[in-house]
Amino acid sequence: MLSRIYPGADGFQFFQGLSLVLFFLVFVGVIVMLFTMRKSYVDKMSNMPLELEDDQSTNHGGH
Repeated sequence: MLSRIYPGADGFQFFQGLSLVLFFLVFVGVIVMLFTMRKSYVDKMSNMPLELEDDQSTNHGGH
């Protein structure tokens, strides 16, 4: 199909297949990572934006 749009694209079949395989591997990797995460890590990361550090003031101006 790409060769109908761009006639010089005859040699790009390898890159089209490679991009499909890379996308599939990244997608499967993310799914595996999601299912193997520890609950404690997920809880820690989900509460991270809500925690205030001791040396940080609530007004970000420092006054």
